[in-house]
Amino acid sequence: MTASNANSPSTGSLVLQTITLGCLNIGVSSSLIAFNKYLMHPGHFSHASALTAIHMSVTTLLSLLLYTAAPGLYPTMPKARENWQTVLKFVGPLGALFAVALVCSNEAYKYSSVAFLQFMKQGNVAIVFGMSCFVGLQVFSWRKIGILTVVVAGCSLCARGEIHFVMLGFCLQLASQLMECSKNLIGEIVLAGSHGLKLDVLTFVFF
Repeated sequence: MTASNANSPSTGSLVLQTITLGCLNIGVSSSLIAFNKYLMHPGHFSHASALTAIHMSVTTLLSLLLYTAAPGLYPTMPKARENWQTVLKFVGPLGALFAVALVCSNEAYKYSSVAFLQFMKQGNVAIVFGMSCFVGLQVFSWRKIGILTVVVAGCSLCARGEIHFVMLGFCLQLASQLMECSKNLIGEIVLAGSHGLKLDVLTFVFF
């Protein structure tokens, strides 16, 4: 056994790490969604734009604190600073899309249930695939279309079965998803190394 093999993590530890991170992500996301729904009730803090501004401000502050405490976690930050004009060209539209997506998503909580909105979000995979094929990041495949058709059909059935269906909530959530998917598409371009960037995840979030 070579030294590199001895120091490399085992498959079991990688699987455990992936499961742990996945469960942590689900737990944090679920808590955030439930808390946002609580805040958007009348009489609490039903101001979607202000809530979005708070979200983005806290994210920026925590990113700054983490970068100050552990700059080694941001290996591509020097490259991002050097190519700040290119980064800004992508980050500007990305930030605007993210803000609009958050405002629409938070506003939708006023009109629709969390379960209904979460079922709608499952359609993001189909939206992203369609956008990716359009810009050339994905290759069209009938097999993928078949799988996505099942996903979209299930989402449609859930949407149709909503007891307290409100069209405004549906439209707000759909707008949020379109903005979110566009943001993810730009993020994929930046993280994949297009235009000479290829930023690490934390540097990408920082900007």
